[in-house]
Amino acid sequence: MYPTDLTDSAWQVIDQILADKRKRKYSLRAIFNALLYVTKTGCQWRQMPNDLPPWPICYYYFWKWRNDGSWERLNKTLVERRRQKANRHASPSVGVIDSQSVKNSEWGVVPKGFDGNKKVQGRKRHIVVDTLGLVLVVVVHAANQHDSPAARAVLSSLARQGYERMSKILADSAYGKNLADWAMKSFAFILEVVKVSELAGFHVLPMRWKVERTFAWMIWSRRLSKDYECGCSSHESFVYLSNINRMLKHL
Repeated sequence: MYPTDLTDSAWQVIDQILADKRKRKYSLRAIFNALLYVTKTGCQWRQMPNDLPPWPICYYYFWKWRNDGSWERLNKTLVERRRQKANRHASPSVGVIDSQSVKNSEWGVVPKGFDGNKKVQGRKRHIVVDTLGLVLVVVVHAANQHDSPAARAVLSSLARQGYERMSKILADSAYGKNLADWAMKSFAFILEVVKVSELAGFHVLPMRWKVERTFAWMIWSRRLSKDYECGCSSHESFVYLSNINRMLKHL
């Protein structure tokens, strides 16, 4: 038993969503526990403890669920359930967008770049969260991409998730008017930008702090302390896994 292992009630939720009753040598619950262990501890696949399912099997399911969109679908379903548990509408109407530059541990992999503002060589994880701080969507890209053009891929992915009430996105001054016009024309999203320069002294920007809190929550999962993945989609999957693990504790 590990602290990351699913409780019986948490597994019932996951099992109901996955709805995969095929017989296999290693149970899906054991495999899911192993993936949560890797996410939380940050260990290498080949360094997984021997009492967990073999790492090639765990990696296979991680890869399979990454490529068929299962992580996104599972995350969306749990977001809706978590919001209902908090007496909110299942579909959020307001999102908060921001990015975080993280170092990349691998050399010779693409895409990656240098963020001149944060002085970080690596990638950016670009997220939209709801007012509870739950990750709605994540897109990972090279750190040298400016937030405003890169956000088009983020908002496009958010639109594909199917949150029917989503109408307003809160952003900082890194996102310009061109993006706001594009978001309104493409998806009817209202992009509301709050500029720090318009405020006198230090202020906690309304709602904007919630996305920063989510970035802080991510670091609790050591696999996300850096970008250890060769592919951007794998890092995105670990972000969803971290978010899923956090939501399961409140269902």
